[in-house]
Amino acid sequence: MKETKHWFLPLDQYESWLKEWILDGHKSDWKSNVYGQCKSWLDQGLHPRAVTRDLDWGIPVPVNGAGGKVLYVWFDAPIGYISATKQWAKDTGKDWEPYWKSEDTKLVHFIGKDNIVFHCVIFPSMLKAHGDYILPDNVPANEFLNLEGDKISTSRNWAVWLHEYLEDFPGMQDVMRYVLCATAPESKDNDFTWKDFQTRNNSELVGIYGNLLIE
Repeated sequence: MKETKHWFLPLDQYESWLKEWILDGHKSDWKSNVYGQCKSWLDQGLHPRAVTRDLDWGIPVPVNGAGGKVLYVWFDAPIGYISATKQWAKDTGKDWEPYWKSEDTKLVHFIGKDNIVFHCVIFPSMLKAHGDYILPDNVPANEFLNLEGDKISTSRNWAVWLHEYLEDFPGMQDVMRYVLCATAPESKDNDFTWKDFQTRNNSELVGIYGNLLIE
């Protein structure tokens, strides 16, 4: 055990504002799963959250007295959205600020459910604290799509690889697009199975839409 010092984001100071912004302001236009998770976090009460770590890798904390500290990944990751925009603007000779500061810009995060709290509670608090940036207009997060009843995992090679799919089913990329849209886990976890893929192709695309076009 050793004593160490860390920096925190005072989320508790933004709890009242978040309740007004999310619970009152987005009850009717945010997806129920997103709104519900946010409400759960806010109902439990927010607490200061550490933004630094004692690691030998990461982004150094740019403040005096923070030698050896790096930013915790959940804190610096969304800042990357802004820095990536700035780099793109620099490379293309455009102005980055309207994308993040103009009232005419709408910021929409397309994410999975495990990132809801970061994009709906934490990142907006960071933006609010700064004061010059727009806030997310919507965060249409989906639940998880599993594969044959098991969690998709690239490290375990449990996934549908696009290049392999196109080798096995040449010219059928639109079929995969259709099945993924039809099984999108918009409100609850869903499962992709090859049996369902076959059924949707034969019964829906060929049997229904195909016959409709022929007629």
